[in-house]
Amino acid sequence: MRIPSRHRPLHNVVLGALLLSLLLSGCMATPAPPVTVSPVPVATAVPTKTPPVFASNEEALAAATAFYVSYQGMSNTISREGGMDPQRITSFVTADMLPGEIASFERLSEKEVHLVGDLAFDSMTIQSANLQKGSVVVYMCLDVSATDVVDSEGVSVVPPDRVSRHPLQVALTEDSTTNRLLLERSELWTGTNFC
Repeated sequence: MRIPSRHRPLHNVVLGALLLSLLLSGCMATPAPPVTVSPVPVATAVPTKTPPVFASNEEALAAATAFYVSYQGMSNTISREGGMDPQRITSFVTADMLPGEIASFERLSEKEVHLVGDLAFDSMTIQSANLQKGSVVVYMCLDVSATDVVDSEGVSVVPPDRVSRHPLQVALTEDSTTNRLLLERSELWTGTNFC
């Protein structure tokens, strides 16, 4: 349904102006010569369109992969050190995500356990991407098979029947101040296990 305009339609304005000029011309004894005005160039601001953050889904996926490698590297380092200096993760996550990340590292410190080995990931694919804004949601498989969590005496605290691969849905967003991706959300995928 079309919503009527609050402004008078253009044809009414033109018609009104023509009627007014006809009425006024009848009151004049002699027509006035037309006034010629040279056009004055007016500088108009040309709106600039912000280029998209990513040119394609392939570029977004490459950026997401590179980011996650660096994020996971820092996460592995903090976890191997038993959760010491968890604020090092700050530049990798959004402000909303930061408290949960720090809390998980602090639990390692409280329990006096640390990671042995490195968490890994693979099979990253794009679930959705906003190329203009630079937000990407990916599916990926987190692989914990080459890791252990041990106490201060080196005894494993990991259950022997743990699952070694976990499907995740991860949301990343472009931070406009640093022009880099940040982790916005990471959740265990509850649908069909694709790992």
